[in-house]
Amino acid sequence: MGEILGLRWKDLDFGSGQLRVEQACYRGRVGSPKTQGSKRCLPLPLALVDCLVQYRVQGIRSEPDDLLFQTANGNAMSDTNLLHRHLKPAGQQIGATWLNWHTLRRTHATLLQMAGGSLKDAQAQLGHSKLSTTLELYTLPIPSQQRAAVEKLCQVLLTNVDEKKQLATELPIAAQQIQ
Repeated sequence: MGEILGLRWKDLDFGSGQLRVEQACYRGRVGSPKTQGSKRCLPLPLALVDCLVQYRVQGIRSEPDDLLFQTANGNAMSDTNLLHRHLKPAGQQIGATWLNWHTLRRTHATLLQMAGGSLKDAQAQLGHSKLSTTLELYTLPIPSQQRAAVEKLCQVLLTNVDEKKQLATELPIAAQQIQ
C-alpha cells in the first residue's frame, strides 16, 4: 500500500501504459521503498490507464511532483486510516472481516498465476527480491485451477499418439535433468 500512496503523477507513463515504483509512503512520510529491488516498472491495464487519465483531469493537484492519492491538504494519505475507514468496513459488508492490504497482494499474486502469469511475473509485480517469498507467502493453490491443469495435461497426453511417442522419449531425459 505504501508504494501506491507514494506514487506521483510523474511516475506514470500514459503513452506506454506503465508506472514506475520509485518511492513509498509509510505513516505519512515519503521515502525509498523497502529494497532496491522494490524500485521497478510495471505494466498498467489499459482500463486502469483510462481511469487514471479521468482521475487526473478531475484532480485539484495534478502537477508531475504531486502525489496521485492525497488528502484535501495535499499531504500523503494514511494507509492505516484507509484500512480502518474504507477497506475493513467494505470487508465487513461482504463478510470478509479478515480483509487487509496483504490479502489484496496475495490475491493479486494468485490470480495473476490463474491468468497465465508465471511466478517470476508475480515476483516482479510484487517487488520481491527472492522468488521464495512470492512462492511461499503470496501464492495459493486453487483447487479448480489444479483440476483444470490436470485435465489439460491428460488431454495433451491422450490426444496425439505421435506427440505421446515423442513425450515418452523426452520425459525420462527431463526427469534425469531435474534430479
